[in-house]
Amino acid sequence: MSNIKNNFIEFTLEHEILKFGNFILNSGRSSPYFFNTGTCNDGVTLNKLSEYYCQLIINSNINFDFIFGPAYKGISLAATISSILQSKYNINKSYCFNRKEEKQHGEKGLFVGHTPRGQSIIIDDVISSGKSIIESIELLQGNNAEVAAIFVAFDRMEIGLNKRASLEIKEKYNIDILSLICLDDVFDYLSSHNKYNKYMDNMTKYINEYKK
Repeated sequence: MSNIKNNFIEFTLEHEILKFGNFILNSGRSSPYFFNTGTCNDGVTLNKLSEYYCQLIINSNINFDFIFGPAYKGISLAATISSILQSKYNINKSYCFNRKEEKQHGEKGLFVGHTPRGQSIIIDDVISSGKSIIESIELLQGNNAEVAAIFVAFDRMEIGLNKRASLEIKEKYNIDILSLICLDDVFDYLSSHNKYNKYMDNMTKYINEYKK
């Protein structure tokens, strides 16, 4: 495992972005772990999380015009990533996010910030079934923009319709999903640290059932 992956996993554990227990996901599945970037709710942790994203974006060499952060967790990520790209890398990119309901007065419409046009990157926290990311792709494509790539912190490596969601999206839309870490990375890390032995049985059972 690369140093950046190892360091990022330790960051998620330290700040309880990655937690273990019994959690019910949006899909209705019962999961032995939960990944939640919403715990990065101060300047230090949000900046650190966004710096990891920025490293991934820079290393990808993807050309794009603006950053899209889907409501709600993507909003703060898109804004902070835009700021860090400018301050640290001298790359100035606009960002926007969507409303859950279209506004009919004042600043009307579905989007806040940059008006979608050109090539975008989507910033999200995780990919599970892929449903929310597909919604973001189709929202942008239906509003005069294209998607150059999708960046997530964590790929749960779970099934979409028939195969791993990230692979289905790649095949259907020809869009790459790049992740800081995936489930294999987390499992490898846990396996090499004895203090996580108590979680391994449940993790193994879940992986055998849902990982694709």
